[in-house]
Amino acid sequence: METKPYFSRFAPMCVAALIMMAVSSGVARAQSASITVGKLFTNSGTCSASVISSNNIIVTAGHCCWNRTTNAWIGGWSFAPGYNNGKAPYGTFNWADARVLNSWINNGDIPSDICLIRMQNDSAGHPLTYYTGWFGRAWNYPAQQNMTAFGYPGNIGGSNSLESCAAQSSAQPANCGSGVLNMACGMTYGSSGGPWLKDYGAGDHVNATVHGYSGQACGTPFGVAFNGPQFTSNNIAALCTAEGC
Repeated sequence: METKPYFSRFAPMCVAALIMMAVSSGVARAQSASITVGKLFTNSGTCSASVISSNNIIVTAGHCCWNRTTNAWIGGWSFAPGYNNGKAPYGTFNWADARVLNSWINNGDIPSDICLIRMQNDSAGHPLTYYTGWFGRAWNYPAQQNMTAFGYPGNIGGSNSLESCAAQSSAQPANCGSGVLNMACGMTYGSSGGPWLKDYGAGDHVNATVHGYSGQACGTPFGVAFNGPQFTSNNIAALCTAEGC
């Protein structure tokens, strides 16, 4: 495992040939996504993120953490759960460490576009989950799921309000690559890293996050649909094992 101060990188773990569907429970599930999803501020703009572990860990997109153009960490992360039009009702939490896959750093492939950030306690000594609870996680599920996605898109509400859309996910065309889910949704920039819940209101398990767009040929024309990494043993499960979700 390679590490950097307050950052860490690691190679994906090998998994057995037999891969089973799995979920982790959000046993302290919040009352609504408006509490557990939040706006993520970074040194290069804003993204969306959600709380997925009792250990104060949020998930967002890898490109919100590691800039492949500069080959460096973006840094400066702070998370405002329930952010709404300039107000952070539960405060803003600073980062403690961040983790991405080496495959995102080296290849920039969509299935690797995931980042976990562990947040510090607030000034009152309370952990993030004291206010938000957390979503569960799901991986190795079929591509077709009824999904509800959340985020802070710039094209709707100016990245200041939590937006959502609901549609069935599907695998992108085989010629565009495997391990990527498409979903009809009009959210654009700023929604990166926002969660896709496969069972919103009936379990609340995050099964993918927003990556972006690959164009009409791959089923995601800009402003009409977007895509994201399908959660599997190789990405979210491996990251969570290493980070201690």
